[in-house]
Amino acid sequence: MPRRLVTAALLLAAPPLAAQDLASDVLACRKLDQDPARLACYDGLRVHVAFSEFRGAGNRVIAPFDLPGPARLVFESMDAIMVVYLLDERGQVIQNLHQAGAGSGAHMIDRPGRYGIQVNASGGWRLRLETP
Repeated sequence: MPRRLVTAALLLAAPPLAAQDLASDVLACRKLDQDPARLACYDGLRVHVAFSEFRGAGNRVIAPFDLPGPARLVFESMDAIMVVYLLDERGQVIQNLHQAGAGSGAHMIDRPGRYGIQVNASGGWRLRLETP
């Protein structure tokens, strides 16, 4: 069975009125007078990010994203070294992935949830998510 990019699944996982809900939630946070409470409110907002592919060069942190189900993370390096850190919702490293030299690798993310990615690379790179 061919692999499909996860973008459609991520968009379908978001409620239809997600943008309106987010806007009202941001307004509610903005109304809080105390800085710590306002910051905690903003930090608690759930933003649905459609992630299917990222390209870049050098170091970069990918915004947190929600996976509705299992996905295969494919990473490709165009230079000497690439390190990909898969992060949990708290920003803690849950998987450390390496690619020495130009080439690609993959890692299966078995559980749905909120994830982040940090890339440290000496040159160009590409990441993509596929359904298993």
